[in-house]
Amino acid sequence: MRAGFLICLLSLASGWPAIHAADVETFLFAKADDTLVRHSEGSAVELNDGRIMLVWQEFRKGPKGDSDYYPARLVSKTSADGGRTWNDYRALVEIAPGDLNVFSPNLLRLQNGSILLAFIRKHDFEKPGDYYTPTSAFAMISDDDGQTFQPWSTIWDHQRKHLCNNTLKQLKSGRIILPTDRDNSAPDRPDNWACGCVYSDDNGKTWTVSENYVTLPKRGGMEPHVEELKDGRLLMVMRTMLGSVYKSESSDAGKSWSPAESLGVESPQSCPDLLKHPETGDLVLIWNAAKFDPKWFSHEGKRTPLSAAVSKDGGKTWGPPKHIETDPGSVFTNPGAFFTSQGTMFVNYWTCKYEPNGAFVAFPIHLKTAIVDSAWLLK
Repeated sequence: MRAGFLICLLSLASGWPAIHAADVETFLFAKADDTLVRHSEGSAVELNDGRIMLVWQEFRKGPKGDSDYYPARLVSKTSADGGRTWNDYRALVEIAPGDLNVFSPNLLRLQNGSILLAFIRKHDFEKPGDYYTPTSAFAMISDDDGQTFQPWSTIWDHQRKHLCNNTLKQLKSGRIILPTDRDNSAPDRPDNWACGCVYSDDNGKTWTVSENYVTLPKRGGMEPHVEELKDGRLLMVMRTMLGSVYKSESSDAGKSWSPAESLGVESPQSCPDLLKHPETGDLVLIWNAAKFDPKWFSHEGKRTPLSAAVSKDGGKTWGPPKHIETDPGSVFTNPGAFFTSQGTMFVNYWTCKYEPNGAFVAFPIHLKTAIVDSAWLLK
């Protein structure tokens, strides 16, 4: 795929030609109903026998807040055919006393062969009228290829921090990076978030907080994702209210982060995912290649289509967006992707419908998956 001038490319995003069925297959993975009203935010890993294991959030309707605060646990299934059919349903992490739910699963195959699972527990609201809750973050580990997970570490305890699904990365050095956002609110900046990370040099047993967190106006930076560049630097991308995906860089393996600036990719306020193509090392960005529209009812624009683009120069320029799924009446958001050994990129993302006024439908929220030909991304 040839990189080009982004302004011209993004002007074409909403009218990009339809893709061939052989390039992308999409599936309704988990359909919500009156009992399980939301399936969302997943993370997947390939097992040693080639099966895919997907962990996601399973919600029941609750009395507090919107569906982000409904009771939810982490559950999983496995697929032996690349993500087309699934079985082995089981619960992995249940709600504990004092929790509202369990949120944001992150799976990572470590260099030593173990599988790390990180997540947060959202605790109850501290006082009436609060919208956000304190959280605690935990890691569990599997030494039997995902059959069982054992408690491993507490990453933080009762702090106003959050993390997104599918963000864990292990660097060539062995350091594990877990991007996080923390509450940066103040009287002059209510509902403001800053982005940084925690990192571990002992396979997730102990964790260190980055020296600084990146700040931005309005709601700040949210839902950061990180990838290691070819020269060893780290690139962080984040959701903002500023009309584009924003970025920050680290030259010391996540210890400190540069001031944020635009990645040059237009976007509504939505979550981007960032990963590397295994054959070329090129960056792949998955995000909503949609117009920024401050007048839109929710999130400064539609979260559709869900698209992917490639950068061959470490995120300086990006090729044309290729759509994974597009429907102007639907939301496609919070993607989590990884490359399989079968030459595909496996993506999970949640979906719901838009109300006539542009609001999200509160429920049902379904989890979808896509199997993407990794070679198609480079065309």
